[in-house]
Amino acid sequence: MPKLIIDEQEIDVPAGTKVIDAAEKLGIVIPRFCFHPALGSVGACRVCAVKFIEGPIKGIQMSCMIDAVDGMVVSTIDEEAVDFRKHVIEWLMLNHPHDCPVCDEGGHCLLQDLTIAGGHGIRRFQGRKRTHLDQYLGPLIQHEMNRCIQCYRCSRFYQEFAGYRDLGVMQIGSRVYFGRYKAGALESRFAGNLSDICPTGVYTDKPSRFTGRRWDFERSPSVCINCSLGCHTVVSARYRQIVRQEAKYSEAVNGHFICDRGRYGFYYAGQDERPRHPKIRGKEASWENSLKAAFDDLDRISREFGPAAIACVGSVRSSLETQAALMRLCRTKGWKVPVYGIDHDIEIKVKTAVSELDSDLAVSLRDLEKADYILAVGVDPLNEAPMLAMAMRQAQRKGAKVSLLDPRPIGLPFDFSHLPVAPDAMGLWLMFLLKKMVESGTAEDSGFKTYKNLDISVPEGFVPLWSPDQMAAVEKDLGRSLRPIIVCGTEIVPKTVPGLAADCARHLISMKKASGLFYLFNGANAFGAALLSDLDTSFEKILTEIEGNAVRALVLVENDPYFNFPNRTRLEKALERLDVLVVLDYLDSKVART
Repeated sequence: MPKLIIDEQEIDVPAGTKVIDAAEKLGIVIPRFCFHPALGSVGACRVCAVKFIEGPIKGIQMSCMIDAVDGMVVSTIDEEAVDFRKHVIEWLMLNHPHDCPVCDEGGHCLLQDLTIAGGHGIRRFQGRKRTHLDQYLGPLIQHEMNRCIQCYRCSRFYQEFAGYRDLGVMQIGSRVYFGRYKAGALESRFAGNLSDICPTGVYTDKPSRFTGRRWDFERSPSVCINCSLGCHTVVSARYRQIVRQEAKYSEAVNGHFICDRGRYGFYYAGQDERPRHPKIRGKEASWENSLKAAFDDLDRISREFGPAAIACVGSVRSSLETQAALMRLCRTKGWKVPVYGIDHDIEIKVKTAVSELDSDLAVSLRDLEKADYILAVGVDPLNEAPMLAMAMRQAQRKGAKVSLLDPRPIGLPFDFSHLPVAPDAMGLWLMFLLKKMVESGTAEDSGFKTYKNLDISVPEGFVPLWSPDQMAAVEKDLGRSLRPIIVCGTEIVPKTVPGLAADCARHLISMKKASGLFYLFNGANAFGAALLSDLDTSFEKILTEIEGNAVRALVLVENDPYFNFPNRTRLEKALERLDVLVVLDYLDSKVART
């Protein structure tokens, strides 16, 4: 490990560490505009200059471009380095419009901070400023190109990191322009990150524009509930209303970024029609009277027809605390154990997936980025969990191959192999693949849980519903890879697929590969719901018992059956037969209005 000295402090760092990162480990933050931990170094802004006093490199150099080596002596406070940085900041401010009072970036602007820290306060240049025309970039991002300092962060994130090509850098010299060849909405599902990654106010958050400065907001860490990944966020609120949501760094989950669904998918919280007060039979009532009426009705049903006449339905979007409280309530009162979804088949698949996961198989999104081959089964990443697509993109950038086994016309911002296999044939496809791997490998199948219990004998005259060459290519890629990862969905796949995906990962591990398994669930807390659910019952069974008068009361917690249950007529008739219907939700759902 190289040992170097920075501002008279000695430090050992891993080989390949940039000097700017080594300094940060010591608590020395070297100014930077273009450098970003997720994007790496580019040396565009020139504001991270330091002086190398001893070692193989001497003089003023950019700390983001130099690898730390043994024997280096670096000074960030040398007079020449400080003067260099001061002049760079002055150059960057030559054409800046100085519109901080009306800029939404004010208060958390890196350019603002470094201009003040660099001691630049008087504009000596008397010439005319360069100006640009702004573009319309859609409803989410506001474009103010005159504030640009040419750090290239936006184009590097948008094109290199995220994989989209409709925004980039154009022209040369002092006329460098970052935008689209033609005004229009950005195509990327991750465009909102431009407002976070830009060190000035070129890209700002349009929906929260002019709602307040950073110091006006109450800010709190949170977790995104728009899919099952659980990305970390920071929520900003003002006057008790959420106005903005940003990414919070998480090493294991979302890194530095979040998708646009997670960034902007909170406006339901401030809808005018959102329920604000409890209601009894459609009329507003106090909390005290509402709770008393609900429990009196449920106790009456329990006395007259028995506790089993009360059924509860939870939700995969509920917090673990809500799910556990509902389960405890049911056990305490003797009610039916709650179900947590509408589609019983999906519940079974999620329950199977949860039972398969252990410390040897489960991987994080960051582990997924290190894979050299990814086989995704029954997954549409951009539409189901966009940050999964981002992680797969990073693996592909490092040379990984990606194969998707899915019947849908899937689009991703990188090259991948699409294997269009019908949903019913996915399990058969995995069984054949696993059979061929077992026959050609050296590992035994003694650790399999699903594969060994299935009949995979080939019937006479069987014609595969897929191309044998495609399966052979997948088998070959899995055999060559050192870090293969299986990604498995739980919505459109057959019931056997989650278990077969786990068996496939186990077989790869037994072949001494650093393999892993990543499940994609159907809701924010489907994992917690699976831990608490009872597969002996289902929503369909509850409806049947309502129709037979065995269930007289129904408690719905953050669940709207009208949203998922396909037979609307049957559902309406069943709900009309209930003696008591209790709905606990923060959304203005159809079932809450019945």
